[in-house]
Order: sequence, then structure tokens, then C-alpha cells
Amino acid sequence: MSKSSIYENSWIDIVFENKNKEYGAYQLRHDNLKTSFTALLMGLLFVASVTSVLFFVNKIKNPISVNPVDIPIIDETIHVTKVDLHEEPERAAPVLPTTQVTPPAPITIKSQLVNPVIVKSDLVVADIAKASDNVIPVNQDSTGSGTELSTFPRVGTENGTATTGNLDPGTGIINSNAVDVMPAFPGGIDKFYKYVGTTFRQPDLESDQVFRVYVSFVIEKDGTMTAIKVLKDPGFGLGKEAIRVLQSLKTKWSPGIVNSKPVRTAYNLPIIIKAQ
Repeated sequence: MSKSSIYENSWIDIVFENKNKEYGAYQLRHDNLKTSFTALLMGLLFVASVTSVLFFVNKIKNPISVNPVDIPIIDETIHVTKVDLHEEPERAAPVLPTTQVTPPAPITIKSQLVNPVIVKSDLVVADIAKASDNVIPVNQDSTGSGTELSTFPRVGTENGTATTGNLDPGTGIINSNAVDVMPAFPGGIDKFYKYVGTTFRQPDLESDQVFRVYVSFVIEKDGTMTAIKVLKDPGFGLGKEAIRVLQSLKTKWSPGIVNSKPVRTAYNLPIIIKAQ
């Protein structure tokens, strides 16, 4: 028996020797290579046909449109400017600093303390006190003794001629407009107003009404407040409450100064109450 390859047809003849070769198995094995090649070729043709059909169908449904793009043609002449690299640029003139002239500060005229409360004019129910009502009463007897309210310090006898000038004011009360240095509350006048506002006990009043209580007091040489009086009382117990609040204040002021000496200084002050 000769050597035969299993891939050759002679091997099939040996296997089917003395057997019925008309049986289908012999024919299948004999034509196996041809059958396999034919099946492979037909499979490839089928896949290619299906792919081509799908491609053409998709192309017909969604045609690709190409929009032409107009590219503008720029017809512009470019001018080349020659630059001398060795030429030094012009130097700008130095800017001189501007001298700002500060105007002189305006002269501030001393005035009475004013409570910084802004209200509508139609809500005010109390009239503003007249100038004659803002003067502290002067206690004076026939012999010339007592407390005197004056604008400038005065010395002399009762029957003599009064003189004014750089003299000792003594125990007289000086108006706040006539002192060289105004009295000052420790921490500022806003702190004084804050104390009055937080300490003042407001009675039951109709809302949106504004009342003014005009008070006067004297700041002594040691800074204490004395002679606290109500000059204009709108009623409702507001005047008594204002006196109570000022009398409860134990903080001392810095006294007014005249000729470098502390003096007794008179103040008239409005206290504004707005009903809430």
C-alpha cells in the first residue's frame, strides 16, 4: 500500500475500495473541495450584493448636497512703508505735577445744640419756641446779688460802669454762643442723644405724631448739669420725663472755656419725640 495524502482524491478511492461508490457519501467526499469553494464564493457575492443595495438605497433617500462657497477675492494694494530703525523716537515732554491749592476752611459759627431728627412738617404739633422763651430766668434782687445770664463776662459795682473784655467771668452764666470753647460731651454729642433716646420713657400717644420738648440747663465749671428746666412743654407728661432723663445723667461734660478758664455755660435744647 503506497503512501497517500488525506487531501488527495486517491485516499478517498482507497477508503471506498470494494464498496458501493454510487452511495452519496463517496460523491460528497470526492467533490468536497469544489463544493466548499463554490459555497464561499456564493456567500461573498451575497454579502456584497446586500451591502451594495443598502448603500444605493441610503444614497437615494438622503442625497448629499454640496453648496458652492464663494471665496471673496481681495483686490487691495499693500503699501510698504520704510522705517528707519536708527531714528530715535520723539520724547514726550515731562508732565509737571499739578499743584492743588487747598481753599481755606470756612469759618464755623458756634450754634446751639440741635437734635438731628428729621420729620415731616405737617406732623409737628408744637410750635417752635420764640427767642424770648429760650432765655433762662435771671434771679436778681434789689442789692444786685444772685445769678445773672449775660452774653459776655461783666465785672463792677451795682452803681458803677460795667466793663467788658479779657476779665474773669466769675460765677455768671455765659451763653454758649459767647464761649471760646464749646462744652463737649464725652464720646460726642451723638452719644448724649443716644442716652436720652434710650432712657426716655414714651407715653401712649397716637402714632405718626411728633412732639418737641424745649429744655434748658447749665453746664457747670466741673461739667455737671444743673438748673434743668422745661421752656416749652407739649403736655402728656413729656416735660417731666425730659427733666427726669437729664437729671439721671451722671456723666460730666467738658465745661465751656472763656479766656482759658472754665465757665458756667447755658444751653437750650429741643428733645423731639415721635410716636410709633
